[in-house]
Amino acid sequence: MKFLTEPLCYATNLVMFGSRYPENTYEDLRTLDATMPERFYRYLSISDISEEDGWLGSAFKKLFRDNNIALHEASGHLLTFQWGMHTNTFGIALWLFLFLLSHPDALLALRTEIDKAIKEDFGDLESFIAGVNPQVLDRPCFAMLTSALLETMRLTAIFIALRVAQSDVQLKDRGDIVTVRKGEYVLGNVQAIHMDENVYPDHRKFVFDRFAHCEHREGRLPTEGQPWFSFAAGKHLCKGRYLAIYELKLVAIIYLHLFDFTPVSNGSRPWWPPRTTRRNLGIPRAEEILVDVRPRHEV
Repeated sequence: MKFLTEPLCYATNLVMFGSRYPENTYEDLRTLDATMPERFYRYLSISDISEEDGWLGSAFKKLFRDNNIALHEASGHLLTFQWGMHTNTFGIALWLFLFLLSHPDALLALRTEIDKAIKEDFGDLESFIAGVNPQVLDRPCFAMLTSALLETMRLTAIFIALRVAQSDVQLKDRGDIVTVRKGEYVLGNVQAIHMDENVYPDHRKFVFDRFAHCEHREGRLPTEGQPWFSFAAGKHLCKGRYLAIYELKLVAIIYLHLFDFTPVSNGSRPWWPPRTTRRNLGIPRAEEILVDVRPRHEV
């Protein structure tokens, strides 16, 4: 479902890095093509810094120049940032829509919530887009969408968190105590706690409203206080978590409000479940799924 992730990539890059940023990098970024550092090199080589570089691109350029970072090193930093910013967001967006397409009740509930919020709170989609910001998308009127997104991340996060003990500490393991000495490494298996039936009943199922009925606290995820670690935890909490949530919600709202989707089988093999690859970075990568897309409203 490239139609989801390519526009997301382009729009995010345009807003954050401006119109000077190299276009048509979507496919090459996904495969880490060898031409990517060269494209970033040319972008960073432009002598002046202006609004055309975007708010984040301008900040990066100034930071690199103030600290005398060589262009080839700066290009590598920018490539690493781009990869980290996009790759998991792409995966989550894909899996969210795959889960919704395979659960018609969830798709209907989210679409009903989105249509209602747009009509009652904004009047129409154009007014919504003109006034949208992270605080708007944090409102209770999007509780089902927030829940479905967090549930998708619970099911698909497969990374292992590595930490080094700064002091002796004792960890509780059900009825036992595990002593960790200062300097020892601790591997936290995120998937294990996310798939614990005692914590998340029906842990293998996509329960789209699992987090929808939690108390709403402005600026906080409904998972706070629960063992949910898709954004890691502690001082190493994902720095881009608010941007990621904002991007994903905005994409879901626009697409679910504007279009109907019907999966198309690829030959004799059914589209669900999709095949996954061994290549991943925190979120499993799935093969492309063909869908029939039709507008819901008359143009």
